[in-house]
Amino acid sequence: GPAPHVLDIGTGSGVLALAARERWPGALVTGADPSIGMLGMAARRATLAGVASDDPTLTWVRAMADALPLPDASQDLVRSSFAVQLVPDRPAVLREVRRVLRPGGTLALVTWLEGGPEFRPSTEFDEAVMDLGIPEPGDDDEEEGAGDFRSSRAAADEVRRAGFERASARDAMLAYAWTPESYLAFKQHYDEAWLFELLADTPHAARLESLVRDRFAALPREAFVWRAPVVSVVARRPGAHSR
Repeated sequence: GPAPHVLDIGTGSGVLALAARERWPGALVTGADPSIGMLGMAARRATLAGVASDDPTLTWVRAMADALPLPDASQDLVRSSFAVQLVPDRPAVLREVRRVLRPGGTLALVTWLEGGPEFRPSTEFDEAVMDLGIPEPGDDDEEEGAGDFRSSRAAADEVRRAGFERASARDAMLAYAWTPESYLAFKQHYDEAWLFELLADTPHAARLESLVRDRFAALPREAFVWRAPVVSVVARRPGAHSR
């Protein structure tokens, strides 16, 4: 039949949007994200993957998840990876997804569950910052997100309340084995990049790195295995599929 339409909400650097093109050759894929910077990264990633900038099968759209510039009933599949915990109003986002899905279309998402074991390297890093008396920036202007789901059942129930049917949710434990060096690099260049930029050209930068290295060296190797609970949800918009 006609080429399926796939929407990736919170596409970020475009990894899943590009994976969708490989998984479903001929699909018309749209990656949506509110950050123009992330969309620029996605476009560059697509170019490196050999996708022409004018390729009509891949489109990047700057948009909030609750205000998608797409027609009603225009998508066959809407998916999202680790984004719905960040939106201010998740029910509004789910209703917007229902609007753009065709009858019988599928929603598939994965995000975090509340809880999870303590990750000692993260705690040790924060304590090193406090030991040096480095102030954290205020977050009074930061918009609060919807947050993580309490349980897989709560996730499925929230999707059903937004008007979806056949909603199922499955939880799992995501694990990743860091090393002291790779986790410090992650902190320096991504998670706490703002902090290291703030401390650049000051004695605090070297002191913080040294203190963090000392704290990391005191931890056992298994402490660097990061684990976090996640939930994946699949549901359908009611109605007969038109494809």
